Amino acid sequence: MTRYVMGIDVGTTGTKAMVFDMSGIVVGKGYREYKLDEPKPNWVEVGARFLVDITFEAVRDAVTDSGLDPSEIASVGFSVNRSSFCLVDSELNVIDDKVIIWLDSRAESLMDEINVKMSPKRRGEITGMPGYNIFAVTKYYWIKKNEPEKYARAKYFASVDSLIMHAFGSDGFVAEISNATVTGLMDVRTLDWNRELADALGFGPEKFPPLCKPAEVVGVIKGDVAKKTGLAVGTKIVAGSGDQQLAAMGAGVIKDGAVSLTIGTFGLLAIGLAKPDFAALDGLMIPSSPTLGVFEVEGPQVSGATCYRWCRDTLCAEDVAEGVARGIDPYVIMDEKYLQKSAPGSNGVIFYSALFGSGYPTWDTNATGMFLGLRSTHTKADIVRAVIEGITLEARHILESVLAAGVVMDDTVTVTGGASKSKTWCQTLADVLARKIRTLVVSDAAVLGAAGLAAVGAGLISGPDEFVRNMVRFGDNYEPIPANVEIYDRAFDAYKAAYYGLKDRDVFTKLAGLRAAR
Repeated sequence: MTRYVMGIDVGTTGTKAMVFDMSGIVVGKGYREYKLDEPKPNWVEVGARFLVDITFEAVRDAVTDSGLDPSEIASVGFSVNRSSFCLVDSELNVIDDKVIIWLDSRAESLMDEINVKMSPKRRGEITGMPGYNIFAVTKYYWIKKNEPEKYARAKYFASVDSLIMHAFGSDGFVAEISNATVTGLMDVRTLDWNRELADALGFGPEKFPPLCKPAEVVGVIKGDVAKKTGLAVGTKIVAGSGDQQLAAMGAGVIKDGAVSLTIGTFGLLAIGLAKPDFAALDGLMIPSSPTLGVFEVEGPQVSGATCYRWCRDTLCAEDVAEGVARGIDPYVIMDEKYLQKSAPGSNGVIFYSALFGSGYPTWDTNATGMFLGLRSTHTKADIVRAVIEGITLEARHILESVLAAGVVMDDTVTVTGGASKSKTWCQTLADVLARKIRTLVVSDAAVLGAAGLAAVGAGLISGPDEFVRNMVRFGDNYEPIPANVEIYDRAFDAYKAAYYGLKDRDVFTKLAGLRAAR
């Protein structure tokens, strides 16, 4: 009997594939990182064929690394970056070979027009998504308005899961329901495309693919894909979910009050909630979890750990080169050389982490990254540490705002994503949030969650409860250090004051005008 499954996470800036046994142990992995294209200000894209090929390569690496006979891998499940999409024509080919990434904010100029057609409050009540421009529905409208010929050619607006499942060989062209809830066009009560909103924005209902359920088998691997991926012919293709829903599932968030914090390209605080009051939780994302009808309350960081990647690539190029030469992750080198050499509080340097704007609770597309408090005595270590602290201070802003909205959560936060691999960053999280932090043995929780759904689809486990019992394993624990909590309380006050002070003086709008004029 086959006892292995694969999780595939098609993320914003990289694709990971991992092979797991039924106790959640990784037996093979592959990874491919990629850069996004920014052809115009506020546009963020990636090539569709490139994305598919990169995914095939990561899968092949994972199969090879596992050392297994490919026939031992029963199924593959998918995690995808949410609210990213392409347009496909009547032949199901991607128009212009472009995937528009959720970070893209080209629709900002049309938000007033969209809001007239249907208020953000009403959209939130229907869809569980705030009325901001990172959600795919706003860019659907932008295309309809600005590229009518392309809109007319399009058979479907296709999210990344539709693109990838079709490339792997799904029997039909389908979209998975829980991931589709993050497009901003799904009715969270009926879990179907919403006709009221589609009519308000002038979309024909035929523009949206048929829906499938999480863990549904949508096809099997055929000969051509087997050659490209190393998977066996007949391996089950299983629908997954959005990356953040699966990261929460992979962190054990399947009950009311359980909470996880993902520090990744897209940062997210996720709390399990079976019966949310959608109208009362304005500004929060409330998608369906992979257990349909059970929801997550999500407070997102739009820029997230992308800020630390920017720091790596822009300020620490020599550490990247050293990592390549030594065969070491450059983030490990940065931890040792900078994070551990500067004190908590970065000796008074604060980084405001909004390189792509800010998410909940401010939802400000024009917000920018900032270093504050710099003096001639500060070192590179202070600046680099300030970046991870700034990302973490934003997570605290989200957490406190979610609590203020009346959401009840557990005292322990399970951390996923790249930050969980750094003991320094995990302790910083405990100190900034003033909460207990725990990590996972498999920090790439979205990949594990996708593998869990693959296991359900293959009939190897019964559902999320059995998945958490058998495959989710917790790692280290961190307690807040009182002296550091006091330091970060003061830093948090400065962090908020910096944003709201500049916002009140319209500084971010003025800076946006400068960028547009370049």
